[in-house]
Amino acid sequence: MLEMLRSFLVVLEETSLRRAADRLRISQSALTRQMQSLELDLGGRVLERSSVGVRPTNAGKALAERAKTLLADYDSTLAQVRRLNRGESEKLRIGYISSAVQEYLGPALTVLRRSYPKLKVKMLDQTPGEMITALRQGKIDLALTLLGVDLLSRDFYARKLATVRSVVALPASHRFASEKQVSLSQLKGETFVRGSNDIVPGYTQRIIQFCQKYGGFRPRLATIDAVDKATSSVGESLAVAANEEAISIQPAFISHLSAPNVVLVPITEARATWDLFVVWQSGQATRPLRTLLAELNLKSQ
Repeated sequence: MLEMLRSFLVVLEETSLRRAADRLRISQSALTRQMQSLELDLGGRVLERSSVGVRPTNAGKALAERAKTLLADYDSTLAQVRRLNRGESEKLRIGYISSAVQEYLGPALTVLRRSYPKLKVKMLDQTPGEMITALRQGKIDLALTLLGVDLLSRDFYARKLATVRSVVALPASHRFASEKQVSLSQLKGETFVRGSNDIVPGYTQRIIQFCQKYGGFRPRLATIDAVDKATSSVGESLAVAANEEAISIQPAFISHLSAPNVVLVPITEARATWDLFVVWQSGQATRPLRTLLAELNLKSQ
């Protein structure tokens, strides 16, 4: 029943069974059967279906309000019991992208430490793939990431923190290295770094989308072994790629990084952007976490 209630709330948010099924990563027919089973258990309809989508019945609206509270209480109770079973003291574990943490988390963490001087804050520099695993295993409470959020939206709360433009990482000897900016169409014929879905889920698809949508071409992709390892820092990965004469498109918040033989040039297209998200475990909005989210101007649940 809890699984059906979670799916029901996603359907209401998306107002479409198809979009909800895509978000839940199940087939539309399976989601339809879930909703039918839910209505059978409740003895009546909770969704109205039409050619333009779905919306809740009066009973569905009442169910949604109570389901949110029920699921939040359930998740909170489980989270508290897990913490007690692990014998954990009050602490906050944060997975983050090192190139973004100071600009986006730094000021909020300063306030947090001032508000909770005894709080233990554990910072873990992780790849997006590692953050997904750590969140699912309960090893971190919050993640600062820009990839893989679609894989987490079903079981975790996610809020967009910022939208940033793109830069291209070029070898220092590249013909565009001295330019103030470069358009994606100018990069046709270049070799782009391919990202592993285990380490940077969705990265390669994003690069293909940028090149096709804004540059008018499908990029030539190459896997570079040393870049494809979770132990490599962003700077190290850029340097290795540059030595292989490969380029990569990155979010602009890496612009402060210094890597040997690498030049970062802004991308002209203003719509080639990255969304930076804060993601946290359902039911684990402790007081310190709520304080941190408030400082980030995000809403806890």
